[in-house]
Amino acid sequence: MTRTDSVVVGTLVAILAILATLIGVPAFQLAVAPAASSPSPVPSAPGTTVRPYVEGVLGSPTSVSPLTARTQADRDLVALVFAGLLRNGPGGTLVPDLAERWSVDRTGTTWTVDLRDDARWQDGEPVTSDDVVFTIQTLQDPGYTGPSSSSWSEVEVTAHGAHRVTFTLKTPLGGFLQALTQPIAPAHRLASIPLDELPVDPFGQQPIGAGPFFLTDLTDTAATLVPVGLISEPGADVSASVGATDSLTTPGPTRRPSRAQPYLAGIEFRYFAEPDELAAAFRAGQLDGVSGLPPALAAELGKAEGARLLRYPGSTLSAVLLNLRPGHPEFATPAIRTAYLAAIDRAALIKSAYSGLAVAASDPIPPTSSMFNAKADPEVPYGRSAASKALRAAGWIRDSKGWHLGKSKPALKLEVLSPTQEANRSLYLAAESVVKDWTTLGFTTTHVALPPGEYAGERLATGTFQVAVADLRIGLDPDLYPLLASSQTLTGGSNVIGIQDPVLDPLLEKARAPGSMAARTAAYTALQTQLAKGRYLLPLAFPDEVVVLRDTLEGPVARQVTDGSDRFWDVLTWRLAVDR
Repeated sequence: MTRTDSVVVGTLVAILAILATLIGVPAFQLAVAPAASSPSPVPSAPGTTVRPYVEGVLGSPTSVSPLTARTQADRDLVALVFAGLLRNGPGGTLVPDLAERWSVDRTGTTWTVDLRDDARWQDGEPVTSDDVVFTIQTLQDPGYTGPSSSSWSEVEVTAHGAHRVTFTLKTPLGGFLQALTQPIAPAHRLASIPLDELPVDPFGQQPIGAGPFFLTDLTDTAATLVPVGLISEPGADVSASVGATDSLTTPGPTRRPSRAQPYLAGIEFRYFAEPDELAAAFRAGQLDGVSGLPPALAAELGKAEGARLLRYPGSTLSAVLLNLRPGHPEFATPAIRTAYLAAIDRAALIKSAYSGLAVAASDPIPPTSSMFNAKADPEVPYGRSAASKALRAAGWIRDSKGWHLGKSKPALKLEVLSPTQEANRSLYLAAESVVKDWTTLGFTTTHVALPPGEYAGERLATGTFQVAVADLRIGLDPDLYPLLASSQTLTGGSNVIGIQDPVLDPLLEKARAPGSMAARTAAYTALQTQLAKGRYLLPLAFPDEVVVLRDTLEGPVARQVTDGSDRFWDVLTWRLAVDR
């Protein structure tokens, strides 16, 4: 299983609450934001290459639907088959997809989105505001437990005619537009399906989306997609023509004539259960690209002749979570918590757990975010002597048995939780590295690896842990309120560390509020300054999302992502330069 397949804390949002990915673009002004056109040139007709792009994937799909996608393979297919109101563009921007234009009122509370009147589902039915309302209200339903189950909990969505939708936010968010990249599902196909039956409904194997690619065939071992422009009739079976080069090089009628179409004749995913088998297929020349490999193996393949490793900077933070509730004096002060961080050799951790395919984190805010200020929260340097000095300054004592909080206190023992190696190899290895460093510092430290359900649902969600190594999905324009606000310690909240800080709370609120770029940057700088003072969690690294591609594939450009499927942001420009 890949890091992003795990239902651990990379998807803590699905188990615990809202991990804020609502904000992923620079600040938006509280005025009309007219739709911008895509800056990337695209061909006038689809399928202009001579064969499909073939990618090998570690893992396999289970349900290809925005409402039931679970694995990375699911999410990759959803990204290609379905569309959101907006989509990611170059340089951290957002561009129109199903939406034609949008605006926001002066309070930042009500967003109005107008859909394109030519938007169509792949069965020919029009995309309407009812589809948007259905999708969001399904995600909000108390009985729904799938992806993004709580991301829309404070949003009211209303249809106004066939092509206008309003979103009313309980709390204004400066970067709410990123939420509108949520893939939309067809109400006419799914509205009659009970919630508990959605994961097993045949729609997940034969999806109908509004995205640029149509899924013609899906098995446990392969998936085949063609551009929607090759579908001559709504619902037509084009699977027989997928392997025929001639049919793909002669474009059929375009279902959405006003929208850009891919260069690629199609995409074929081949699914593998074992990393070595996937790597062997790439070395044998059977694949144009590979995804989902462990970092070390991906790095190795990327060095092969005619291949390259493409690193997409991630916005998921791997961090050490300390239980800051009363009853844990071992984490009582920022100075003590900083000492724990100083004792971790993050450079060595990144090398061992991520094969160097990550950047060290000095702060919960990604260093590539426009809101990040390196001076506000400087990186804590690695140093065991500095860590020991800080602990002694706090009154701690070290002897042959370890560290003591006082003379009469027993030696302190630390238990570090992580997911199992099978569920999330990188987090498991990161925890191993933390345990090694803290043991070297003199602590009696044990590593306990747990299955995802027990780890996230029984231990983190209930606050019954001492230390945990976790993935936290942050985003480009990060909203840390759900993770650190005092109110989020309640049942279902994402504040699993139990921090209650009245100084921090208003800074969290101000940073997530709408405003000018200057105002929001200042708010984030103030927040980072307090994060440095409080040291509420111990940041380790922001791992990259990586793929290995042959040089014959042109077009892919790395940009910041929140999920591996975000790498398809520019798939319309991909093309195979030379056939095998």
